[in-house]
Amino acid sequence: MRDKIYISLISAIFLLLLIWCPVTFALDKLDIAKLPENKNIKLPNKTYDESEPLAFLLNPIEQGKATLENIYSNALPLYEKITIFMADNDRSMRRYFLTTLYNFEKTEEINVIENAPGSADDSKADDNIGDVENTEETTEPPPEGKKYIAEYIGSDWCNDVWAFTEEGRPFSEGWTDKTLLAGKSELKRRVEMQVEHINRIANANKNVNFYVYVCTRFQETEIFGEIIKDIRVMRNEFSTYEFMMQFFDGLDMSAVNGHDYFKIDTIEKRLEYINKTDHHEAAQGGYAIYCDIVNMIEDDAPGIGRPMEVTFDTVEGVKLRGSHVWNHGYTEIYDDWWYYNVDLPGDRILYEWIDPEGEPKTTTKRQIDKYLSGKYPKDTFADHYYQFWPRIAYAHYPSNNTGRNLLMITDSYSWSVSELLTSHFDYSYATYPSFREHWNLNYNDFIKKHNITDVVIFNVADRLLFDIQDDIQFNRTLTD
Repeated sequence: MRDKIYISLISAIFLLLLIWCPVTFALDKLDIAKLPENKNIKLPNKTYDESEPLAFLLNPIEQGKATLENIYSNALPLYEKITIFMADNDRSMRRYFLTTLYNFEKTEEINVIENAPGSADDSKADDNIGDVENTEETTEPPPEGKKYIAEYIGSDWCNDVWAFTEEGRPFSEGWTDKTLLAGKSELKRRVEMQVEHINRIANANKNVNFYVYVCTRFQETEIFGEIIKDIRVMRNEFSTYEFMMQFFDGLDMSAVNGHDYFKIDTIEKRLEYINKTDHHEAAQGGYAIYCDIVNMIEDDAPGIGRPMEVTFDTVEGVKLRGSHVWNHGYTEIYDDWWYYNVDLPGDRILYEWIDPEGEPKTTTKRQIDKYLSGKYPKDTFADHYYQFWPRIAYAHYPSNNTGRNLLMITDSYSWSVSELLTSHFDYSYATYPSFREHWNLNYNDFIKKHNITDVVIFNVADRLLFDIQDDIQFNRTLTD
């Protein structure tokens, strides 16, 4: 009898979830009821090239399998709370174990110590020597001799993720950052690979002005090296500033009109320009990137004008915990949400998506009014960077008469930038090398079809310098 009750109970729960998950998923898609943005997104395990036999049948099957995995994970009841609970307990146990382990280590006393070594791959230590010539640190030490402590909080695809704060302050007042899992020899190889791809693209059409801009992470700064230098927990980490300089040195300046990078040379700029819990830039950082790019292009095309002035405001109540918090579950730190105010022509035409040929497909959604009215996602995992900024891929300003048309080869770092940047041109287009739909871009055909005069490649540094996620696919850009 007891067995029958047990089996009946389990069967009832199973049947309930079998129905509950797809119904909840459907209601979310219809905007009737919203699921938490836990972003446990399952992608197809395999994608078949369209030229392969039966690809038209196999790709939908793979997508269907991924969709079922999404439905029966993201729509589970209490999934967000369970995720946070499991992540918090995992991190607590790991911290207890590592701290205990550290207490048994007999090491020289270090000035700054908060935690034992995290799970960063210690094999990197041997890999860090001799591959790239070491450069002297020229950056001044952190102001007033400040010391910083670090706590390993998890991994995030190709990175280790750390929480930082000033010594003597709680981590909730600090910020998070990533360090690359790859060692120096691999990063050096990848820089050389990326330089080769970009030089090929730049040399493919010298009738356009070609620019390169690195959307620097804090790790690509010399000040990052100063901060981690005395932190025992990060003994195998390093600044990747020298790799960015190697990247610039390798660019063919007979084909590249100019290059620049996002300058974050103080702790204050790091906390102002980049979201504290996210690798993406804050509104202030997006504005700084915009100004850099316009100033760089304006040297060759003065008709586009100087950068516009903006004012900054916050949306009260919005808490951003980072676009990858669902991986590491570290929720103690969060950002206020900033945006910029600017007057732009009312006759502009903006589209959120274009097909590979550059044809508009979906109009952009204006999110500022929605956020100011309080109608924004309020769950722990809400990705406000993704939700808020218009993902402009096509823009037309009928009142502009600059004679300049822009092609942006970019990624998500453009979302807080493109609304301002595109306003300086008659027509603007964005292609995303990391998106499957924009693989196999025929570069010269696109330039000819859309009368492109200026091209700017700008991506987050770990993509542009290293293609660390193996997804930017510059090698697929057609230039013959």
